[in-house]
Amino acid sequence: MLGLLGLVCGVVGIFYIEGISMAFLGIILGGLGYYFGLTSQDRMGQILGISAAVLSAVAIGANGLEGIPYGPLQ
Repeated sequence: MLGLLGLVCGVVGIFYIEGISMAFLGIILGGLGYYFGLTSQDRMGQILGISAAVLSAVAIGANGLEGIPYGPLQ
């Protein structure tokens, strides 16, 4: 369940303008989902946790690229 919540936070982090805080939350929840999936031998929990962490990292990168100014440097 934590991996799924992390995945949702990662998706929201991509489409939300100030979604970096949501993406950090997605990384944390994804990591917790992976850990608990690892300890209980839940393969789906591990996959969701890893995909949530990766998607959240992509969301952080996408939000960082949105702040690049266009036009000549002054």
